[in-house]
Amino acid sequence: MIYLNLVNELICVLCWGITIRLILIRHLNSEIKVARFNMVAFVLMLVNLAVVLPIFAFLLKNLPSQSVSWQSALIVTTIDVLSTFNLILFCVFSCCTRLRKCPATVQDFLVLGAAVKHGQVPPVLATRLDKAINCWKTHQSAKIIVSGGIVQNAKTSEAEVMAAYLIAHGIPARKIICETQALNTWQNLAFASQLIKSQETVVVTSDFHVLRARTYARKMGLNWSFVSSKTPWRYCPLTFIRDYLGIIRDHWWVFCGSTLLLLLVELILK
Repeated sequence: MIYLNLVNELICVLCWGITIRLILIRHLNSEIKVARFNMVAFVLMLVNLAVVLPIFAFLLKNLPSQSVSWQSALIVTTIDVLSTFNLILFCVFSCCTRLRKCPATVQDFLVLGAAVKHGQVPPVLATRLDKAINCWKTHQSAKIIVSGGIVQNAKTSEAEVMAAYLIAHGIPARKIICETQALNTWQNLAFASQLIKSQETVVVTSDFHVLRARTYARKMGLNWSFVSSKTPWRYCPLTFIRDYLGIIRDHWWVFCGSTLLLLLVELILK
């Protein structure tokens, strides 16, 4: 039992550790690697959910109560259960954001940037721009602000690449405003807010990105609406997990407090 617990804890750490390592590899030079890494992340999370957690449940039931192994299993299980359960909730919420329709009155659309490759719009960013285009067709008096600066020694900013994509898909250049300084989501919203004076603004971003972006907007006092685009399946695992971990990073005290509270309740009930 003790060895099974150690092995299971190791597998748990590897599942999350390898996934985080894959997330940190931001720039892949082939779509084959992108698909492979996302599939690996999906399999690791599936192993965690279908194998690791059930084994932990078995161990907590059969290990000697209050032993070191039992306490170790309880701590790791609690952290893993909270992390996995909240990830599932986050994925469900993100998918549900696709149901939100564009408001009846819009003066500005803000499309949040994402990394571009060799001056080309990657698939995840393309879905955001396509969503903005579809929304703009019913609000053609609105402006489209594209936000994103120059990252990773690129020659052109994300905003300029996004603007070229919009023009190529029929959006008049006079309707596009480029914000070319932002390097992250917070800056996207902060810098764009200096260009936008109307509260009738719709932020367009990916489904996995809505919760974090909307949280930032509320902190800035921006009462903007959000609509989301559907993320291509082959990009879902790592993009969803990355933004989920970003939310935990931003609200680590909530996660730590919830973990300690749950541990306390479990010890009392035991």
